[in-house]
Amino acid sequence: MSAACGGGSSPEPASSELRLAAAIEQLRADQVLNRVQVGLVNSGDETVVVDSLHVRIPGFRSPKALAKDSPVFPSLPVNLRWPYGEVTCGSDAAPEVGPPVVTLRAHTESDPSPRTVRLTATDLQGVLQRIADRTCAVERVNRDVALDFEDTWRPERGTDGVVLHGRLRARLRGDEPREITEVRGAILYGLRPDESAGPVPSPLAVLTSQRREASIPVAAYAARCDGHTIGEIKKPYEFLVWVAAPGEEPVAVTPAVSKPTKDALRLACSF
Repeated sequence: MSAACGGGSSPEPASSELRLAAAIEQLRADQVLNRVQVGLVNSGDETVVVDSLHVRIPGFRSPKALAKDSPVFPSLPVNLRWPYGEVTCGSDAAPEVGPPVVTLRAHTESDPSPRTVRLTATDLQGVLQRIADRTCAVERVNRDVALDFEDTWRPERGTDGVVLHGRLRARLRGDEPREITEVRGAILYGLRPDESAGPVPSPLAVLTSQRREASIPVAAYAARCDGHTIGEIKKPYEFLVWVAAPGEEPVAVTPAVSKPTKDALRLACSF
């Protein structure tokens, strides 16, 4: 889509229009950092330099404009990072995400005068709606169930390293039943049901108004304890626990991790 440029009372010559198009994408590394990429394509003949970027996304509380100094060369796509902000979740559902509006302050190499450029970005993969759906589903689960680990862990050294035996605590906050169906580790640390504590039930626990709390035996261990992983890891303690209403699709959420648990985990992989 071609850009509309503001700032003047009379239209600029067609030759000076900034012919830009925008699209929303999300790379794998963006997911844990709560951001997307704004892909810009310049179909004009002259390099455009983006001085600032703002994206207004209906259904999100977008942050303020970000300063940039990003050249967009003709016919060479450029991705600009954008933290999408908070999703405005309803009490029971995600918002219906509207078309994102990208506002740029930009200039060309031959003309340093700043211009305001507004574009309606495409989102062909439905990235923003998926983010909203996922965020609001997690928010509802966290409203229904509290998850954390008990502070006491028992280390056991074996041929593959240290395995930590502990317990995941689940507490029902609401009145509707919920099931704990699965646990899984982060990149650095693995997490699984602790088979040494006895047969593993399915689901792992059922919370009801009559049985509001559960203590689930789990085992933690070093999954990828190497220098590259340690240097690149952003959220080493982001374990996943799947929670579901009976008969519905489970949603993965992250339990709280206390300092005693972090200290214990370093027995398996220190960093």
